[in-house]
Amino acid sequence: MKKFFLAMAAMMALVSMTASAAGRETKQAIKEEIQYHFKPYGFIRSYAFFDSRATKSLAEDMFFFIPLDEDKTGTGGASNSVPSWNFQAISTRLGLDILGYKIGNTSITGKIESDFYCLNSSGNTGTFRMRQAFVKLGWAELGKKGTTNLDLLIGQTWHPMAADLVHGINLETGAPFSPFNRSAQIQFNASFGSHVTLTAAAISHLQYRSAGPAGASNKYMRHGLPEFYAGFSAKAEGFIGRVGVSIMNIRPQYGYALLTGPEGARTVKYTDWLTEISPFAFAQYTKGSFQLKAKTILAQGGEWMQLNGGYAVTGVMDDGASMEYTPINSSVSFISAQYGKKLQVLGMVGYHRNLGTSKDIIELTDPEANYLVAKGYSNIFFSGNGFKNIRQMVRFTPTLLYNFGRMQFGLEYDYTMVEYGTNLTARAIPENTHWVGNHRILLLAKFNL
Repeated sequence: MKKFFLAMAAMMALVSMTASAAGRETKQAIKEEIQYHFKPYGFIRSYAFFDSRATKSLAEDMFFFIPLDEDKTGTGGASNSVPSWNFQAISTRLGLDILGYKIGNTSITGKIESDFYCLNSSGNTGTFRMRQAFVKLGWAELGKKGTTNLDLLIGQTWHPMAADLVHGINLETGAPFSPFNRSAQIQFNASFGSHVTLTAAAISHLQYRSAGPAGASNKYMRHGLPEFYAGFSAKAEGFIGRVGVSIMNIRPQYGYALLTGPEGARTVKYTDWLTEISPFAFAQYTKGSFQLKAKTILAQGGEWMQLNGGYAVTGVMDDGASMEYTPINSSVSFISAQYGKKLQVLGMVGYHRNLGTSKDIIELTDPEANYLVAKGYSNIFFSGNGFKNIRQMVRFTPTLLYNFGRMQFGLEYDYTMVEYGTNLTARAIPENTHWVGNHRILLLAKFNL
């Protein structure tokens, strides 16, 4: 009996050792599985900056647009000529790439990315928000020669016209001299060989919205159509070129209006509709540690892409409530370069010009505009981050960036000049203009996780 118990104890010990070894192997397998499929990334980023005058900015003035115009309403005059500074770390970011999943011939990847941001600057709180969240389905080596690759992206990511960012360390990454927009979309890409890609997307807005009678809102699109994008990309040795076009269809007014007159009250269904078409072109050249980028867009409206744009009222329809609109056109371009590895020299030059409208804008003093006056409408609906009395803008941003392991230290000088006007022509072009400039010194400390 004693031998039996000794044998049982030895067997139990062997089973325990085997289970323990199997447990360690299982834990290791799970760890390797997680490491294979999930790649976390992110950074801790702090900015310090100085502005020589008051600015139009977001996120505690870190997302910088333009200097404000002269303001001589105060007793001292030129009250916007007041310098300011700030130091914050609210742009810290966390992300997770999802890789390596496959069902049959379909590869599945994805991304979840968030950061801290002041969605309400007056609240002085860094809110944790979603930047990107999408899944991508891919089918590789299709066709007779196996040279066609297809992928379908579903979720929120960079707008196709905003994906190619300028070289710089600032939070706005070129806006408003380059489109800036992340939106929910269904994006389809077809790559033929390694050189040519066709892209089509249907886009729905959330954070970046159109202007309108009720302020900035995505409901103008939701009662109209999604934004549609079509583009073509070509790659060669060190060269990337893209062309594309955005087509926006919105309804600034929707539903019904109750009108009163000599014949009594009547109900009218709005038939408002606005179409905006914005083509763009992008080119990039890379050789060694040198890279050069350039982008230009002929924007109609464009306020939903953080451009200085909008649209205007050209008349009231026969029903007495629905309006006719015309987009405000603008030319927006940048050229940007970067050189070096450990110590990098980079920067951009941006230019924006207001091209006005193709039709005359209605005057609110006209008899047919009484409905607009009664509703408290303006004759121009414009970006909340810009101003309709701007003729042109220029930005110059030389930058130094030092890479020290996972640490980065940056110094950027930003000079932005804006030509403001005091009144508008019938085509929404400012007259009696003057220039206002801002000097911004930006410091960056960033630790990459």
